[in-house]
Amino acid sequence: MQFLLNGQMREYEGDPELPLLTYLREYEGIISPKDGCAPQAACGCCAVQLNDKAVLSCVIKMEKVAGGEVTTIEGLGSYLQDVYANSFVAEGGVQCGFCIPGIVMQSHVLISKNSEPTRADIEKALTPHLCRCTGYKKIVNAVMTAAEAIRNEEEVPPPVSNGKIGSRQPKYQAQKLVLGQHRYVDDIKVEGMKFGALKFSDHPRARVIKIDTTA
Repeated sequence: MQFLLNGQMREYEGDPELPLLTYLREYEGIISPKDGCAPQAACGCCAVQLNDKAVLSCVIKMEKVAGGEVTTIEGLGSYLQDVYANSFVAEGGVQCGFCIPGIVMQSHVLISKNSEPTRADIEKALTPHLCRCTGYKKIVNAVMTAAEAIRNEEEVPPPVSNGKIGSRQPKYQAQKLVLGQHRYVDDIKVEGMKFGALKFSDHPRARVIKIDTTA
């Protein structure tokens, strides 16, 4: 199958049941879509744009991508990346940042269709997304700021601080968090890296009588 990924043609001949999220992260090394709950589609961290819709990539199979166009934050271009990053930082809409890339992509699709969204429009669009840090007021403020800038073809200047006690300080490396480029543990790949999985007992209620320490 063929499809466009961030404007570049891709060919895929693997498992058609493979989740798009797995393809993006493991095959392409794109880390902005995060895996927060796969395959439950319950948190929104993995949202990307497929054609003209925001989708949760952890439940989109590769067979659904054939002939389509997938866009992640990496494919938005520097202007839009800067607008979204600086809007979220300026409005205090990013804390740990894990959920924000998915929120950015959902917001981008909304703004592409509705250049002047109301707060209610934004809140409705963000229904699939969970944020456990900031609360949603500042996130909605950030989307409103980004929408206004994009509508007027303006830039959002990066927040600055004088560094003094009592003054407002931008969060450290917050732009990277917004754009999904901060590497969490699940984003780290090392050559020769080994993977493990928890194995729970087949008999969790058994009473241990003796342990063979010679095995």
